[in-house]
Parts: sequence; C-alpha cells; structure tokens
Amino acid sequence: MKSLEPVLTVVFMMISFFLMAPAVQAGPPEIKVARVHAQAMLDEAEQMMSHGDQGHLDTMMRHAKAMIKYAQESIEAMPGSEHGKDAVRHMKEAIDHAEEVISRGRSGNLEMAMAHANKAFSHAKQGAKYANALK
Repeated sequence: MKSLEPVLTVVFMMISFFLMAPAVQAGPPEIKVARVHAQAMLDEAEQMMSHGDQGHLDTMMRHAKAMIKYAQESIEAMPGSEHGKDAVRHMKEAIDHAEEVISRGRSGNLEMAMAHANKAFSHAKQGAKYANALK
C-alpha cells in the first residue's frame, strides 16, 4: 500500500490556500472596512438616483442621508495612500452634492435635486473605484 503522506500534504496545502485566499485579497482590516462602506455608499447612491427618477423625493432624500453616512464611515477608515486620498476627495464631493439633494428635496425642487444626485452618484462611483483599488 502506498503512503498517504504526499496526498495528505497536497490536500492540506489546498485547504490552507482556500482558507487564506480571502484574507490575502482583503488586505488590512481598515481597507476592508473602507471598501465595504464605499460599496454601501455606492448602493445608496444608486437607490437615490432610482427613486429620484421615479419622482420620490422623500425616499430619494433618505437614500442621500444613508449615502452620506456610509461615505463618512468609509472616509474614517481610509488609509492615507494615493488611492485613499483620491477616494476621500471624491467621497467628500459626493457628500456635498448629497447634502444639496436633501436641501433641494426639502424645498420640493426635483429637477435641482436630480442634478445634484447625478453629481453625487458620479463622485460616489469614482470614490468606490479608488477604494476598491486600495492594496
């Protein structure tokens, strides 16, 4: 009977690789947090746009508030690397425009709210892109 040692070694190495792969890809914990919040920010921005297109100002403003919250949380976790700085710059712009969405929405101006929502979405998308490029 042949020894099982080589087979067990290969199996152990494969299991180790698959268990460690997500940790290697994720990077440091703060980068993972920044990415998760950046994705949540982008999801909220998409919802903000969708509801704005449907004329639902109240729901649009609620998603704008949530987008701001996630952008701020991502900024807090963002490292000071070049991509991190670019992500922060875009996220701050997204926040500024989302605040305008809320302001214009309160006054009932859907057209202006949507104009700022488009800009907020564009910056959120860029911020998320840079957050996903972090290493």
